[in-house]
Formats: sequence, structure tokens, C-alpha cells
Amino acid sequence: DPNEMPEDIAAVGAAVLKERDPYRVIGERLAELVRDGQFAELYEPRGRAAVSPSVLMLVTIFQFMENLPDREAARAVRVRLDWKYALHLAVDDPGFDFSCLSYFRRRLLKHEQSRLLFDLVLEQVRGLGFLQKVGKQRTDALGVLGAVRELSQLELVWEALRLALRALGEVDAAWVAQAVPTAYRTQYLERRSDSRLTAEERQAELVRVGQDGAWLLDRLAATDAGVLRTLPEVETLTTIWQQRYERADDGVRWRSKTLDSTELIVTPHDPGVRIGQKRGHVWWGDKVHVTETIAEPPAADDAGPVDPADQVRFITDVTTSPAPSGDGQALGEIRAHLIERDLRPTEQVVDSGYVSGKHLAESAAAEIDLVGPPLADTSPNGFKIADFTLDHAARQAICPAGQASTKWAVRRERDGSHALQIRFPAAVCAACPLRPQCTDSKGGRNLSISEHYARLAARRAEAQTPAFREKLKTRAGIEATLSELVRAHGLRRHRYRGDAKRHFEHLLKAAACNVKRLARALAALQHGPFLPPPLTRPAGAFA
Repeated sequence: DPNEMPEDIAAVGAAVLKERDPYRVIGERLAELVRDGQFAELYEPRGRAAVSPSVLMLVTIFQFMENLPDREAARAVRVRLDWKYALHLAVDDPGFDFSCLSYFRRRLLKHEQSRLLFDLVLEQVRGLGFLQKVGKQRTDALGVLGAVRELSQLELVWEALRLALRALGEVDAAWVAQAVPTAYRTQYLERRSDSRLTAEERQAELVRVGQDGAWLLDRLAATDAGVLRTLPEVETLTTIWQQRYERADDGVRWRSKTLDSTELIVTPHDPGVRIGQKRGHVWWGDKVHVTETIAEPPAADDAGPVDPADQVRFITDVTTSPAPSGDGQALGEIRAHLIERDLRPTEQVVDSGYVSGKHLAESAAAEIDLVGPPLADTSPNGFKIADFTLDHAARQAICPAGQASTKWAVRRERDGSHALQIRFPAAVCAACPLRPQCTDSKGGRNLSISEHYARLAARRAEAQTPAFREKLKTRAGIEATLSELVRAHGLRRHRYRGDAKRHFEHLLKAAACNVKRLARALAALQHGPFLPPPLTRPAGAFA
């Protein structure tokens, strides 16, 4: 029984591990964090015995607590007494091969259970009474680097063609041998670098590779083996060629105008990686949104003891989004996750990237007050929307010069919302002395006002009050959590490739952070808050 502590490790652990050691706390207080039965659906009822999934789960958590690779984690199971104590393994337990950890993660992904470990930890946190009050939570995002290197345009198409050709050979070597010339395979099956090519040589090579790639795609389109066209590497090759090349009368040429940069594949080794940019910082990877509870400060007039459970912060959600996406685009998914776990906050404190009229309205509909500083109106016009008087009853707007609008219409936007389209007469605007401050359009001034503008304007006014600024002070704490995830758990850079694996990695790191915080909180409840020993100076020192 993995929940029974062997006598030998119990004696050794009690002797050498301090009472506040997180692994001792886990071994003594969190023995039922997971059970093998919780993973029953992931395994066949018949077959050879497997390593206990509850042990593999805990080891996975431990390795992300210390940011260890699989080999080092498997070694720690064999040689480290603190890990054996936490896992309830005998001193002479030989452990398991490091590859079992990879197979375990793969099994979870195959069964679409990437959130299982994170949710199990969160359920344990709730069961121990640390999530009784979730009235306030905060959310922020961090750019995460993909496990890829940056490629030049030529290296991108070279690699896309090489990986597709290699995948075709692994699936149907006979078709490749019959349909693809030997010289073609020799040229494109080797990894290449363009570091020694001149600019003219790179440009010529881009065109030649484009023609060769188009030739291969045409051969695949003509073949009866449809399975070859559906290979992920071939689909990636097809997408890259559609994004980077265009067909012309003289063959294939590099696109003169590239497509939407947010959709461009930048590396065939992980097609989901995108280029993100924020405040001048550029990265290749994705973006992770972390939501955590906010520790409640004791009331000023509360003379009673402070509940330690109110002073501990736990991560309640982790959501992954594309690197170029706006922060607010992930809010709907974050809300859905929190509501699904019965962790809906009354207040969600965020930064300005999450705040818009639409997001304020959607959060309000879910009974969540989205607290964050809205962005100012950055339109280039001197007179902003707030400078106009809107009379909805009369379906008319009055400009700062006192002129009335002549058009008032409602337009449906792409996202399903509605916007007011207001237009002022061109002749009146042309003669207006305030025109330089208002518009440089050849026609009259136009206003496009979202249906949520009134809510956004109210929040802009509220953001100037001292009470609102006091609310925002709690947002800064999420920066400390992101820093902890980066420094202690390696959140800044990915280990794995693939959309599902990258999101799974984010969840594992957050679960490890929660387990560490839970162990620290349990130790504080049992032994009191940790107070570092006072600094003392030996007699005669620095005399």
C-alpha cells in the first residue's frame, strides 16, 4: 500500500528531516494526495504490472518543484531519503527507469487528462480548508519561450521540407523511393545552415527551394496514398508554402506581401509557436495566464486571531494562449475554468491588457467584477469620444463645436457585438474652426462607439479615485508568483514541443508550486509561522 509508511524510512526520515521540511510534511500530512484508483481509466485492466501511477504523479510534481529533468528525478527516487519519505518507499527501493516518467505524461495526454494532476492538487487544497474564501483573485500573463531556436527564412523552408521528406520515408519508404529522385532526397534530407551564403545566394535559394517544395506537394496531391497528405509534417509544409510562397506564370515565387503575422509558422519543429511582442520584448513561444487567490489582510478592528488559511495564496487556473494574442482574449476560457471548479471570484484583479468594455460586460454577466485600469482613449484625434454629447433618445450626437450629427446607425461587429456609427456632415466639418483638433479626414468626423462604451467610460472615471487605486494594490502580488514560477520552476522556457505538451507543462509547474505552498501552509498551522533566527555576532567579531 503506497499510503503505508515503511518502518525503515519512517525512522530515518524522523531522525534526519526537519519538521518543516516540505517532503516530510508531504509524507506525513499528504499521503492521500493521490491514489492509484484515480488513474484507473488510463490503464488497461489486464497486462503486466505498471509502476504505481500515484508514485509517478508525485515524482512528476517533485521534479517540477525542483526543476529537474527526468533522469535526475528518477535518480532522486533511488538515492534521496527525503523523496523516499514523501513517497512512502523503503530505503532499499530501487525506483524505476527514467523513461517511465515520459510514458506517464504521454498516457495522460493521450487520454486528454492534462489537467488531472493540477485539479487533484487543487481538490486537496480545498479539502484541507484553504480555498473556503475565493472572493478575490488576480490574473496576469507571461511570455514563455518555446523549445526551439530561431530560424532564418531560408532555414525555415529547408527544415520544413526536410522534416516532411523524413516523415514520408518513415511511413512509406517504397513510395518515396519510387516518386522522389535520389538527388532530391540527398539534397533535402540533411540539415543545412545559410550562415555562409551571401544575400543574393539566399534569395536565389529561397526561390529554388520554393519550386522544389511545390513539386513535392504536387506529387503528393496526385498520389492515391491519402495518408501521406495527412501527415502532420506534410500539413505543416503545405501551410508554410501557402504562407510564404505564391504561384505565378513563371513558377513559384516568394510572396511579395506576407499574410497575417500572428498566424505565420516560424518553425516546423513546433508549428504552434508564434512570435509575441510586448513592450518592446520579442519572443518565440506562447503566453501563459496565471490566476491565484488573494490573501485576505486582517481587518483593522479585528482583535481576534488571524486565520492562517486566509493568508495563503494558491494558483487556481493556468491558461495557455498564442504569443501574439491580447491578454483579454483568454478571459473567457479562464472564467469557464474557474466556474467549472466552483472557484468563481467576486473580484478578479487584472492589469490594463485585460480591460475593455466587452470584457467588463462579459465578466459582469458572470457575476465577476473585473478590476483593472482601462487603457486611455488613444485615438489620434484631439477630441475624443468623451468630448461629444450623446443623446440616445434623439439618436443624435453633439460635437464640441455644437454641431449635430446627421447619421446614427447600428452596425454588427465581427465578434457579434454592436457598435454605433455616427457621422457629422462633411460641409459643416470643413468650415469648422475646430477641425484641426477634431479630424484630418476629407469628409466629416465619424464616431464608432461600442455598445459597451458607457461601461468603459465609467470605469475610466472610477480608475481616477483613491478607492479604486487602493483596490489595485493587490494586483502586484501576482508578479511575485510569476517570478517564483520562473526562478524555482523554470516557467520562462519550455522543455517540450507541441501545443498540448506546452500547456501540460504549464499545469505541472503550477501544480508543483501549489504543493510546495500547501506543505508550507500545513507546517505553519502545526508549528506556527516560520521566523528566521536572529542574526547574532560572535563576541569580539569586527572589534
